[in-house]
Amino acid sequence: MDDIGAAGNAVRGRSRTWVPLAVVGVLLALIGAEAAFERSQPDTVQPVPDTVIEFGADRGASVQAGEGWTVDNALSDLNSRLVLVHGDVMVELTSVTFPDGTTPDEMWTGLDRLLDIERHQGIEARLAEAAEYRNAAGLTGVRGDLQIGDRTGQAFVLPDDEGVRAVQAQILAPAQTGEDARAAAAALIDTIAFEEES
Repeated sequence: MDDIGAAGNAVRGRSRTWVPLAVVGVLLALIGAEAAFERSQPDTVQPVPDTVIEFGADRGASVQAGEGWTVDNALSDLNSRLVLVHGDVMVELTSVTFPDGTTPDEMWTGLDRLLDIERHQGIEARLAEAAEYRNAAGLTGVRGDLQIGDRTGQAFVLPDDEGVRAVQAQILAPAQTGEDARAAAAALIDTIAFEEES
Protein backbone atom coordinates (compact mmCIF):
# COMPACT_ATOMS: atom_id res chain seq x y z
CA MET A 1 0.00 0.00 0.00
CA ASP A 2 2.71 2.44 0.93
CA ASP A 3 4.50 1.78 -2.35
CA ILE A 4 1.37 2.48 -4.38
CA GLY A 5 0.67 5.68 -2.42
CA ALA A 6 4.24 6.85 -2.92
CA ALA A 7 4.09 6.09 -6.63
CA GLY A 8 0.78 7.94 -6.91
CA ASN A 9 2.23 11.03 -5.26
CA ALA A 10 5.23 10.92 -7.56
CA VAL A 11 2.99 10.84 -10.62
CA ARG A 12 0.88 13.72 -9.37
CA GLY A 13 4.07 15.65 -8.52
CA ARG A 14 5.38 15.29 -12.06
CA SER A 15 2.03 16.48 -13.40
CA ARG A 16 2.15 19.57 -11.18
CA THR A 17 5.67 20.35 -12.45
CA TRP A 18 4.61 20.22 -16.11
CA VAL A 19 1.73 22.67 -15.65
CA PRO A 20 3.93 25.72 -14.76
CA LEU A 21 6.41 24.76 -17.49
CA ALA A 22 3.58 24.66 -20.03
CA VAL A 23 2.38 28.11 -18.89
CA VAL A 24 5.90 29.51 -19.25
CA GLY A 25 6.14 27.95 -22.71
CA VAL A 26 2.87 29.57 -23.80
CA LEU A 27 3.99 32.97 -22.46
CA LEU A 28 7.31 32.73 -24.30
CA ALA A 29 5.48 31.80 -27.51
CA LEU A 30 3.16 34.82 -27.11
CA ILE A 31 6.11 37.17 -26.50
CA GLY A 32 7.87 35.77 -29.57
CA ALA A 33 4.73 36.19 -31.68
CA GLU A 34 4.32 39.80 -30.49
CA ALA A 35 7.94 40.60 -31.36
CA ALA A 36 7.52 39.01 -34.79
CA PHE A 37 4.33 41.03 -35.35
CA GLU A 38 6.08 44.30 -34.44
CA ARG A 39 8.96 43.48 -36.81
CA SER A 40 6.46 42.80 -39.58
CA GLN A 41 4.92 46.27 -39.26
CA PRO A 42 6.19 48.94 -41.66
CA ASP A 43 8.74 51.44 -40.30
CA THR A 44 6.71 54.32 -41.69
CA VAL A 45 3.03 54.94 -42.28
CA GLN A 46 1.66 57.64 -44.57
CA PRO A 47 -1.58 58.96 -43.08
CA VAL A 48 -4.37 60.27 -45.27
CA PRO A 49 -3.71 64.01 -45.82
CA ASP A 50 -5.12 66.24 -43.06
CA THR A 51 -5.44 63.35 -40.62
CA VAL A 52 -5.47 64.53 -36.99
CA ILE A 53 -3.07 62.42 -34.95
CA GLU A 54 -3.47 62.41 -31.16
CA PHE A 55 -0.42 61.70 -29.01
CA GLY A 56 0.92 62.10 -25.48
CA ALA A 57 -0.51 60.96 -22.17
CA ASP A 58 -4.22 60.26 -22.57
CA ARG A 59 -3.73 61.41 -26.20
CA GLY A 60 -4.02 64.97 -24.86
CA ALA A 61 -2.19 66.68 -27.75
CA SER A 62 -2.86 66.56 -31.47
CA VAL A 63 -1.38 67.58 -34.79
CA GLN A 64 -2.80 67.56 -38.31
CA ALA A 65 -0.52 65.86 -40.83
CA GLY A 66 -0.80 67.39 -44.29
CA GLU A 67 0.06 65.82 -47.62
CA GLY A 68 3.44 64.13 -47.94
CA TRP A 69 4.04 63.48 -44.23
CA THR A 70 4.81 60.00 -42.92
CA VAL A 71 4.87 58.73 -39.33
CA ASP A 72 8.15 57.07 -38.33
CA ASN A 73 6.89 54.10 -36.29
CA ALA A 74 10.37 53.10 -35.13
CA LEU A 75 10.96 56.47 -33.44
CA SER A 76 7.39 57.21 -32.36
CA ASP A 77 5.57 56.21 -29.19
CA LEU A 78 2.10 57.76 -29.19
CA ASN A 79 2.13 57.88 -25.39
CA SER A 80 4.90 60.48 -25.46
CA ARG A 81 6.51 61.17 -28.84
CA LEU A 82 5.48 61.46 -32.48
CA VAL A 83 8.05 61.68 -35.28
CA LEU A 84 6.89 62.87 -38.71
CA VAL A 85 9.03 62.93 -41.85
CA HIS A 86 8.58 64.86 -45.11
CA GLY A 87 11.47 64.28 -47.51
CA ASP A 88 14.63 65.39 -45.65
CA VAL A 89 12.67 67.22 -42.95
CA MET A 90 12.03 65.53 -39.62
CA VAL A 91 9.63 66.93 -37.01
CA GLU A 92 9.75 65.46 -33.52
CA LEU A 93 6.82 66.26 -31.22
CA THR A 94 7.20 65.34 -27.56
CA SER A 95 4.43 65.62 -24.99
CA VAL A 96 5.83 66.73 -21.62
CA THR A 97 4.22 67.26 -18.22
CA PHE A 98 5.60 69.99 -15.93
CA PRO A 99 4.91 71.12 -12.36
CA ASP A 100 1.90 73.44 -12.20
CA GLY A 101 2.73 77.02 -13.24
CA THR A 102 5.99 76.30 -15.12
CA THR A 103 6.70 79.20 -17.49
CA PRO A 104 7.55 78.74 -21.18
CA ASP A 105 11.04 80.15 -20.51
CA GLU A 106 11.63 77.51 -17.83
CA MET A 107 10.42 74.85 -20.26
CA TRP A 108 12.88 76.23 -22.84
CA THR A 109 15.72 75.91 -20.33
CA GLY A 110 14.67 72.28 -19.78
CA LEU A 111 14.81 71.65 -23.53
CA ASP A 112 18.32 73.10 -23.66
CA ARG A 113 19.39 70.77 -20.86
CA LEU A 114 18.06 67.80 -22.84
CA LEU A 115 20.44 68.76 -25.64
CA ASP A 116 23.31 68.10 -23.22
CA ILE A 117 22.86 64.41 -24.14
CA GLU A 118 23.94 65.26 -27.70
CA ARG A 119 26.75 67.51 -26.46
CA HIS A 120 28.18 64.78 -24.21
CA GLN A 121 28.35 62.53 -27.28
CA GLY A 122 30.48 65.12 -29.05
CA ILE A 123 27.67 66.34 -31.33
CA GLU A 124 27.37 70.08 -31.78
CA ALA A 125 23.97 71.16 -30.43
CA ARG A 126 22.93 74.80 -30.24
CA LEU A 127 19.62 76.29 -29.14
CA ALA A 128 19.13 80.01 -29.66
CA GLU A 129 17.46 82.34 -27.20
CA ALA A 130 13.70 81.91 -27.09
CA ALA A 131 11.29 84.37 -28.68
CA GLU A 132 7.54 84.49 -28.08
CA TYR A 133 5.48 82.52 -30.56
CA ARG A 134 1.78 81.85 -31.16
CA ASN A 135 0.63 79.14 -33.54
CA ALA A 136 -2.50 79.25 -35.70
CA ALA A 137 -4.31 76.88 -33.31
CA GLY A 138 -4.00 79.52 -30.56
CA LEU A 139 -1.19 78.09 -28.40
CA THR A 140 1.24 80.69 -27.06
CA GLY A 141 4.78 79.61 -26.27
CA VAL A 142 8.33 80.19 -27.42
CA ARG A 143 10.52 79.26 -30.37
CA GLY A 144 14.13 79.61 -31.47
CA ASP A 145 16.69 78.37 -33.96
CA LEU A 146 18.12 74.90 -33.42
CA GLN A 147 21.17 73.07 -34.72
CA ILE A 148 22.10 69.46 -34.01
CA GLY A 149 25.15 68.25 -35.91
CA ASP A 150 24.79 69.23 -39.57
CA ARG A 151 21.01 69.59 -39.36
CA THR A 152 19.36 72.93 -38.71
CA GLY A 153 15.85 74.10 -37.97
CA GLN A 154 13.75 75.41 -35.14
CA ALA A 155 12.54 74.32 -31.74
CA PHE A 156 9.20 75.19 -30.13
CA VAL A 157 7.69 74.85 -26.68
CA LEU A 158 3.90 75.17 -26.72
CA PRO A 159 2.26 74.85 -23.27
CA ASP A 160 -1.40 74.55 -22.37
CA ASP A 161 -3.18 77.36 -20.50
CA GLU A 162 -2.32 75.90 -17.09
CA GLY A 163 1.39 75.54 -17.78
CA VAL A 164 1.23 71.84 -16.90
CA ARG A 165 1.33 70.12 -20.30
CA ALA A 166 3.44 71.19 -23.24
CA VAL A 167 4.48 69.99 -26.66
CA GLN A 168 8.18 70.35 -27.38
CA ALA A 169 8.72 70.38 -31.14
CA GLN A 170 11.94 70.13 -33.11
CA ILE A 171 12.19 70.71 -36.85
CA LEU A 172 15.48 69.50 -38.29
CA ALA A 173 16.70 69.23 -41.88
CA PRO A 174 19.99 69.43 -43.82
CA ALA A 175 21.16 73.01 -44.33
CA GLN A 176 20.44 72.87 -48.08
CA THR A 177 16.78 71.92 -47.62
CA GLY A 178 14.48 74.17 -49.64
CA GLU A 179 12.04 76.71 -48.27
CA ASP A 180 8.98 74.72 -49.43
CA ALA A 181 9.90 71.77 -47.22
CA ARG A 182 10.58 74.05 -44.25
CA ALA A 183 7.26 75.85 -44.87
CA ALA A 184 5.47 72.47 -44.74
CA ALA A 185 7.05 71.85 -41.34
CA ALA A 186 5.98 75.30 -40.10
CA ALA A 187 2.43 74.56 -41.27
CA LEU A 188 2.51 71.34 -39.25
CA ILE A 189 3.54 73.25 -36.10
CA ASP A 190 0.60 75.61 -36.67
CA THR A 191 -1.84 72.71 -36.20
CA ILE A 192 -0.57 71.56 -32.77
CA ALA A 193 -3.36 71.78 -30.22
CA PHE A 194 -4.48 70.30 -26.93
CA GLU A 195 -7.57 68.12 -26.84
CA GLU A 196 -10.34 69.15 -24.47
CA GLU A 197 -10.44 66.94 -21.39
CA SER A 198 -13.72 65.08 -21.07
